[in-house]
Amino acid sequence: MVAGRRELLLEVAADLIARHGFAKTAVADVAEAAGIAKGSVYREFASKDELLAALLRTRSLRLIERVCEAVEADPDGSRLSAVYRHGLRALLDDPLLCALYTRDSRVLGALVRGHGPGSPHPDWAGEIVLALRDAGLIRSDLPTDAVAHVLGVITTGMITIGGTAGTGPAPAVEGTFRVLTELIAGGLEPVAPADPGSGRRAVRALADRFGARIAGSDQPEREQPPGRHTAGPAVDRAPTTCRRP
Repeated sequence: MVAGRRELLLEVAADLIARHGFAKTAVADVAEAAGIAKGSVYREFASKDELLAALLRTRSLRLIERVCEAVEADPDGSRLSAVYRHGLRALLDDPLLCALYTRDSRVLGALVRGHGPGSPHPDWAGEIVLALRDAGLIRSDLPTDAVAHVLGVITTGMITIGGTAGTGPAPAVEGTFRVLTELIAGGLEPVAPADPGSGRRAVRALADRFGARIAGSDQPEREQPPGRHTAGPAVDRAPTTCRRP
C-alpha cells in the first residue's frame, strides 16, 4: 500500500461523485483524476461500492471531529444553539454528506434510492437529542422526538435550498445562521443556562459513541452492504474524540 494513495483517491472520488454522481463516476475516472493506474485503485478498494463506503465513513468521522473541536473552542459550546450551528455548518460544507442526509439519488444513486429525506440514522437523532436534554441543553418539557424532527426539518431545508457555504452572499448565509441560533436558543433551550461543562462532556461522549459505531469492528468492509458505515482498514479511521483541554 503506497503511503497517502488511499487518502488521495478518497479526496478525488469525493469531488467527482459530488459533481457527476456515483453512477456516472467510473473507477477509471478516479484513477485518471488521481494520476495513477486503474489497477492501483483496486489495490486500495475491492470495488467502486467499497470506495464509496470508505468515503462516506471517512467523511462522517471527519465531520464528528470538526464539530467536536468547534464546540470545545466556542465559549457558548454548552448551548444547544451552538452545538447545532457547528453541526449544521460542518454538514453544509460536505456535499456528499448532504446528499446522504437528503437521500439524493442523483449523487449517491442506488445507495439511497427509494428512501425519503432525513437523517441516515433517524434513531441516532433521537439519541443525540435525549443525551443533550439530559445534559441540560434542551427544555425538559419538550418531547425528544418532536425536537429531533424539528431540527431535522431545519437541516433538510437548509440543504435543499442550497444553503451551503459559498453559494450565496456571505451576509445572507451568516444572517440565516444568526436567526437560526436565536430561534433555537429562544424555543428549545431552557431558561436556566446549563452547566458550562455539561454540554461539552455530552458532545464528547456522543462523539466517542458515534465515532465508534461508524468506524465499526475489524470485520472487512467488503462483507458488509455498501454505504452502511461498516468496518474498514484502520487507515480509514479518523480521530473521533474531542481533544480534552
